[in-house]
Amino acid sequence: MEKAATCAIDQPTRDRLIAVDSTCEQFVRPFVQGTHLRPWYVEEDQQYLIALRSSANFQWPWSDKGSDAEQVFRETHLSVFEHLNHFRDAAIKRTDQGRFWWELRSCDYWDAFAGPKIVWPDISKLPRFSMDRGGLYMGNTGYFIPTTDLYLLGILSSWTTWFFICKTSQPLRLRGDRWQYRLFTQSMENVPIPDAPEAERQTIAELARTCSTLGQQRYLAQAKVQRRLIQAFGESSSNPLNQKAEAWWELALNPLGEALKQSFKLAANPMKNPRVADEREPYLEEKRTEQTRLTSALNDAEGELNDRVYRLFDLTPDEIKLLQKEVEH
Repeated sequence: MEKAATCAIDQPTRDRLIAVDSTCEQFVRPFVQGTHLRPWYVEEDQQYLIALRSSANFQWPWSDKGSDAEQVFRETHLSVFEHLNHFRDAAIKRTDQGRFWWELRSCDYWDAFAGPKIVWPDISKLPRFSMDRGGLYMGNTGYFIPTTDLYLLGILSSWTTWFFICKTSQPLRLRGDRWQYRLFTQSMENVPIPDAPEAERQTIAELARTCSTLGQQRYLAQAKVQRRLIQAFGESSSNPLNQKAEAWWELALNPLGEALKQSFKLAANPMKNPRVADEREPYLEEKRTEQTRLTSALNDAEGELNDRVYRLFDLTPDEIKLLQKEVEH
């Protein structure tokens, strides 16, 4: 699926295609880039993949129609045909297409995309593993293991595993104060997964479940406030929130106002208006308190998970300190 992203469409396009032809919903699937695969959760992106499998793997109405295949495709799914036809020349030039220019290339693991799986990005500077149960499709910036094993998710998300990855994977570049690594298959397939008594496996699995729940709740709470800020201050602007405004919970009222001013090219800091400040401050303070609570609970669960994985690898206190110095800071 290396060229999957070339067929990615946004929510309005997806809705329009399905409104014209409801049968195409079967192959217009949720799509995500590796940049949206985060620790314990997946960011909402509202992108979709026109997942027309190769006729080498799937029987379409046009699969055996030879020279008439394109006409059959057009008659069967007109809205999708017309959409893809805009990109016809580029699609025909692809070297990784299916049997026909509108199909994606042959893939032996198509069905695995629709099932539950542990997912992670191809490049990262910290553990970014999560469990996808929404049938997400990915291009070549994301990897996955078809499984529901939360114990495995917990082990992969631990600092012990990240220490191993840092010592065995190819470093790419420094980003901030951390090295980014390539988490390709040849690196991940060698990650050691310790055996554990069933009771310990269940405990680590439950901790991974708790971290996933808290991580998702915190992300959704952050995103909800971001949407409110856009609605309140950026409705007349096509600009998105900048990075400072996105991290609203880290900013006091006036610095947040400055970030909003820069994001939406406002004439003035809106939080300098006493009426606006009085209206927004209680709401933002409530949401910051919620962020603090969720972050604290997540940190506690991650701390216990890491401690348990340290014990599974029989690490000494000195070894744990060395490991933490290398990966946590």
